Amino acid sequence: MIQKGSTGADVKLLQGLLNQKVPLAKLPQGKKLVEDGIFGSKTDAATRTFQQMKGLKVDGIVGPKTWGALGVTYTGPGATPTPPAGKPKFEEKKPKDGFDGAVNPPWQMVPMSGQKTVILKNAANLTVVSRNPGIATVEDVPKCFVHGGRELIIKGRTKGTTWIDVKDGAITVASLEVAVKTKKTIQVSFHLVEDSAGHKTSRNTGSVDGWVRTMNDIFLPQANIQVTKKRAISVKVNKDLGTVVRFSSHLAGVPASEHEWDLVTAKGDAAADFNVFFVWEYEQDINPNHDDTDAGTLGKNCIFEDHAGTNVGDTLAHELGHTLGVNDFYGATEKPLLMYGITDQRGQKIPKAHANTMNP
Repeated sequence: MIQKGSTGADVKLLQGLLNQKVPLAKLPQGKKLVEDGIFGSKTDAATRTFQQMKGLKVDGIVGPKTWGALGVTYTGPGATPTPPAGKPKFEEKKPKDGFDGAVNPPWQMVPMSGQKTVILKNAANLTVVSRNPGIATVEDVPKCFVHGGRELIIKGRTKGTTWIDVKDGAITVASLEVAVKTKKTIQVSFHLVEDSAGHKTSRNTGSVDGWVRTMNDIFLPQANIQVTKKRAISVKVNKDLGTVVRFSSHLAGVPASEHEWDLVTAKGDAAADFNVFFVWEYEQDINPNHDDTDAGTLGKNCIFEDHAGTNVGDTLAHELGHTLGVNDFYGATEKPLLMYGITDQRGQKIPKAHANTMNP
């Protein structure tokens, strides 16, 4: 245990932790403690403030409970407490917020003129700096957290890539890659298709705004892509398209008249970035009587059937992902990804590689 009058490395460690975990406004005179290893009146006051914040006994004595609240391990009377074991590690603050921890170094998307928060573990007494503050800045959140780590606010200044470094003196012990992205706007036109024989989609324009919200919930926080509805209208194709609308020009032995993609997509909006055509049934393989396909995307056009699962907004986002340059993935470990290829089994995660393709 240490208290007013104590000196040494453990006091210096305490001062560094108090500087991180007590809001600046609550520190003596609104200034950070001098980390000199001397437990004086200012360190005593800051200790008592921290104890009050954590609901501990306010006595200025730093024992096992206070050390524990500071996130370090107390090893007994007279022993120097040690910081949490382990290498400094960046973690996401919340899911689907533009963080990719599967790459090395981990990666975070930050919108230009916006900000993101990440967690940093095992770095209680280390310095955190941005390699290029002109691209992105970093600052500590002046609070204590249940997870025992720090939380960092990263603010995007200009488009580009930089790194947030965790330093132990002059040595960099961990880094986070930061990509600051400008907002990319995708204008989408939605078309409810009917043919001359009365076949028509069962969908209605009243659902479109909800699907657009879902698409934005996926794209905006992870890739800074915003989807806007350009129009949502009914269109009529002056031909009997039959019970199944087909893309079949690539299939040997199928009559040219069966290929109906061009007839449908001709009703699209040339000024839109992405056109969606809702139809009753769609297939693109040799057996049109077996329901194998939910939607198909080529270029900026997508034909989307009525039986395309229940998570329509997710599937629309997936199809837009194709227009933005990313293919399907089918690995078992890739199920959490937006671009996993099976409807209603995919997740909404956009990893670094996909985000950088969709919005370079």
